[in-house]
Amino acid sequence: MENNSIKVTLKAEIPHRDQQIDILVDILETRTLPPFLYVYGHTSTGKSLVVQQVIQAIENIQYAAIQCIECLSPRFLYESVLEQLGWEDRCDSANDFARHLKQVYVGRPICIVLDKAERLRDLNDGMLIPTLTKIPEYTGLNICIMFISEIPFEKFRCGTGSPDPIHIFFPQYSKEEILDLLMKECPQPDNSSLYQTYLSMILGVFLVACRDYCELRYIASQHWDSFMEPINSGEIDKTQSVKLWRHLEPKLRASLNQVYVRGPDTCGTQIGLKMELPFFSKFLIIAAYLASYNPARYDRRLFVKAKEGRKNKDKGLKSLKKQKLHNAARLMGPKVFPIDRLMAIFYSIVEERVTPSLNIFVQISTLVSLKLLTHTGSAAMFQGVPKYRCNAGYDLVRSLARTVNFELGRYLYDTTV
Repeated sequence: MENNSIKVTLKAEIPHRDQQIDILVDILETRTLPPFLYVYGHTSTGKSLVVQQVIQAIENIQYAAIQCIECLSPRFLYESVLEQLGWEDRCDSANDFARHLKQVYVGRPICIVLDKAERLRDLNDGMLIPTLTKIPEYTGLNICIMFISEIPFEKFRCGTGSPDPIHIFFPQYSKEEILDLLMKECPQPDNSSLYQTYLSMILGVFLVACRDYCELRYIASQHWDSFMEPINSGEIDKTQSVKLWRHLEPKLRASLNQVYVRGPDTCGTQIGLKMELPFFSKFLIIAAYLASYNPARYDRRLFVKAKEGRKNKDKGLKSLKKQKLHNAARLMGPKVFPIDRLMAIFYSIVEERVTPSLNIFVQISTLVSLKLLTHTGSAAMFQGVPKYRCNAGYDLVRSLARTVNFELGRYLYDTTV
């Protein structure tokens, strides 16, 4: 596909990102790629979508796309990149990574896309980012390293010798652009003018507090039925916009404080279904759920080590499969627990040997930012130890447990014990 044809097609598919599409296509269509690109902007500004669509439209490029939120170590990152480029062996170091890139190189330009690149700073490896940015120089190959991030490049602190990237900025959508994007998802195309009136009400209330397109799309989907209720009942005519506003305004104002917030089960289920969590993060959520719903005094009995006898353990936990008390506990809501209890349960239920490290605590912070855990501060009775509460619902935790072959029911406290 020719350069102009690619641009025309992509601009039709991704509105209001013409300038960014032009820049990316012009850069990636060149015979020699720039060594380092930095794509940045606030959340929900189309960065990942535009990059993905542009790269896929350019046939001559080999590429690997990595979600850095899933990378637990530099080795995991190196092997994930190489696997997408056709290499299936181990890669233990940056030197091996550079050597294997030469082996998979077939003469076509390579673009390595690292989404959520700010997470690379959490891997506790001060040389990882400088090494990645200098891979084109180390290998001598036609390679482009592309970071996608929500923070300014200055916060990466790449150190001396790192090349300066080409910056591509994605600004937040304007009010008119957000309105246009939301109109494309009108649930009743025959009532497009009515839906535009409705969206104007939504944006009039929420746009000051939130310019996140995805969040505004969610808000619009939540209140549409309430907006249509008096129209469908005949109480208000659809042309009476002032009355419709008075009907809807109290509900919008009431939910203004809930921007970015979901109920525990809703939030957890949506995140769990839409995003593949790292392996240990799944066990951290499971451990948090058990800590929230099991009495602390039963921890020793429930999480006895396998070395004390698997056979006896099974016998002691046999009756725990019934969930009468657990169902009652779920109605009472999750309890607060200290971090040391969370970690004790986590290390007990993980089959693999896990070395305590900063990376585990970084994943806890990530789960808090995803609202799967809530940090509730410190309390005197815990002598300043951080406390948490699990927001993930039973259905989500049970689903995560299945993906890691963990028998959740075996570790739930029960009245029949």
